[in-house]
Amino acid sequence: MGVELSLYSLRQTMHTANERLIGRGTAGVFELLVVAIAIVILGIAVSLASGGYHGGFQFLHRSSQAALPEEAWEWLTWFGDGRVLLIVSLLFVRRRPEIFWAMIVGAVIGGLYARGIKVWFDEPRPPAVLPAADVHLIGPVLGRHSFPSGHTLSAFLFAGVLFAYSSTWFSRLLLLGFAAMVGISRVALGVHWPQDVIAGAFSGLIVAALAVWLTRYCRIGLRLDVHVWLLTLPVTALVMVLFDHQGNPWEPELIVPMVVIGAVVLVTNYLDLFALRQGSRTD
Repeated sequence: MGVELSLYSLRQTMHTANERLIGRGTAGVFELLVVAIAIVILGIAVSLASGGYHGGFQFLHRSSQAALPEEAWEWLTWFGDGRVLLIVSLLFVRRRPEIFWAMIVGAVIGGLYARGIKVWFDEPRPPAVLPAADVHLIGPVLGRHSFPSGHTLSAFLFAGVLFAYSSTWFSRLLLLGFAAMVGISRVALGVHWPQDVIAGAFSGLIVAALAVWLTRYCRIGLRLDVHVWLLTLPVTALVMVLFDHQGNPWEPELIVPMVVIGAVVLVTNYLDLFALRQGSRTD
């Protein structure tokens, strides 16, 4: 009987999420596109005012490092790592699985897009262009694949999905502000040009809008069996982030507690799923 109740609860959660998704339609998509266009205008203005693709780096690099300590930028930049954001998505897996589904779709599209664009352009990063004295690097030296900033894209993608599902502009502005700080951290660390960050922000919001729109019509991620398989992505991220830093400064004080909390959240949210598996073994 307990196994049947557990299975029913999981199915009911997916059914409720499906109904919420249908009721929302594509709310938030238009607003995301408007913000993305505003960012493009900002990028053009910055390019014209600062002298092109490399313009504005010295000002933003030095001013950001003066504004916050290095460790703050090291922590912030981790929230542009797609694996960390997959761990953060565990906060929504059971309570709002439709948001989790949109994040997963966006992560797949954004990852493919960013990798393809980086290889296509293969722009050198600041350390490969500027004299060593002009770049105060924080963390590992990175030289290639500068455009666009993948960390910024990921941060704005996940913030954009939450933006679309948010009901107040105050929370939307907070989300965009935090994503912007993640983007600025890439310049503060000395591994991206401001235009990389602007391009990453624009791309992230476009991908977020696309993910929200697609998941409105493609709701396969709200099927119970598919949802359970999708959980393997953040679970894999929990393990990978401990062993592969991917160019991020290593911050165990942030990453280790985050992994532990993510694992606890996962187990807490799916105790009934574990009970279901145990019950099936004893039948």
